[in-house]
Amino acid sequence: MIIDLHNHCELSKNTNLKLDDYVKKAKVLGISLAITEHNCLYNISGKINGVSIFSGIEVLNDYGDFIVFGAPESCVELRNDFLEFVSYVHKSGGIIIAAHPFSGYGVCRVNDKKLASEIISLVDAIEVYNGKVAYKCWLQAKELAKAYKKTQTGGSDAHNIDDLFKVGTRFFDDIDSINDLVSAIKEGRCEPVIINNKQ
Repeated sequence: MIIDLHNHCELSKNTNLKLDDYVKKAKVLGISLAITEHNCLYNISGKINGVSIFSGIEVLNDYGDFIVFGAPESCVELRNDFLEFVSYVHKSGGIIIAAHPFSGYGVCRVNDKKLASEIISLVDAIEVYNGKVAYKCWLQAKELAKAYKKTQTGGSDAHNIDDLFKVGTRFFDDIDSINDLVSAIKEGRCEPVIINNKQ
């Protein structure tokens, strides 16, 4: 099962995409998706037209961008106290993915390398494939994930129609709920993949 874990819709800035844009294309490709709005939760889960949709949050803070699944939207209020943020998400049963760590908005841009290392050690996974960053950033992120023994994921980071379904995450089991998604990422039962989105 392939799920594109990083996408934006009408609640995020700098996007003109609607949920229907995703559903139509995902139906053709036979894949699922997550909507991960900036600092808020797009309250949808389940299936639309046979396409499984999961909700998460891309939390933007002073330390980088982080995708959260399985925690309440209130985690955003703690985003600038990273230790409190991580503790709250984990106590809520959620997980944290370091998004595009080598982009201009990723954790590896943090000047304090010791702090960046501590942050990486606290997250549950690293987004290795991101549809908006250069291939060399993918390679760097893959090495980072291996060094810290972190689960590797992929997400297109779609903001416009041309961004749809470039990459995603292959799960080794069927994912029927947000709890399944969280467990699979925690346990490393997934891998990043490139999606052939030309259909």
